[in-house]
Amino acid sequence: MGLPELILIAVLSAGGASARVNSRQLSSDDPPTRIVGGADVPPGEYVPYQVSMQYRTSGGQMHFCGGSIISSNRILTAAHCCRGLNVSRMTVVAGIRSLQESGSRSRVVSYSIHPKYQELVTSDVAVLFIEPPLEMNNVSIRAIEFAAKQKEFVGGGVPVTLTGWGLRLPVPFPFLDNVNYPNTLQRMSYHTIGNKQCRDAGMESVTNTEICARGPFRGACSGDSGGPLVMQTENGLRQVGIVSYGLMVCGLYISPDVYTRVSTFSDWIQSHMES
Repeated sequence: MGLPELILIAVLSAGGASARVNSRQLSSDDPPTRIVGGADVPPGEYVPYQVSMQYRTSGGQMHFCGGSIISSNRILTAAHCCRGLNVSRMTVVAGIRSLQESGSRSRVVSYSIHPKYQELVTSDVAVLFIEPPLEMNNVSIRAIEFAAKQKEFVGGGVPVTLTGWGLRLPVPFPFLDNVNYPNTLQRMSYHTIGNKQCRDAGMESVTNTEICARGPFRGACSGDSGGPLVMQTENGLRQVGIVSYGLMVCGLYISPDVYTRVSTFSDWIQSHMES
């Protein structure tokens, strides 16, 4: 795609009700965006599996999606974050709390998109191959578990946590960029809801390959796409979702977020873990 000054990463449904929650323009003047209803990750604390996906523009490196570390040279993200982009301009940054930090940057060598991916329908998952490999330190850079010993279908009412650098308000307020767009990684907790409840709330195309979550005036938004949704297990944190889409206005009381259900695709992901 021709991207001299900015890139547009926006996918709207035909009816306009739901959209990719990373729908945004990236240019040298665009500030980064973050989670609605989240809070800053405290100073000195890291979300070690979280990465910022960045794209090289004439104005420098710009955050556009999230992702998660699943091995030293593999990143899990959403298919819609990658499709159509020039891989030579894509990098990931690990080990950061703020987008102003340098962290550990690796270039994206290639990516694999699930062969059954359909926009706003199913299989919104991709695996990135990065170089150089990340140096794991168990403090600021660490892989997240994604495969359970036995495949578990996560139903409704499960506490989950989302992190990312996505829009903090449902819509940006003019002349309030410092409020709209802090650089610090945001973290937010809410609960999953059952897929029938999700469809009843307006996400009519949701299938069992997806998982929904909802909370009062909180949720994923522009810039969060591809990021990890995690739950606590007896063996530690496990990634259960990948930010996929939601309503165009983020964080409404009744509107759920839709995530790719990681357990559905764990075999496919595992098959792309080896060189």
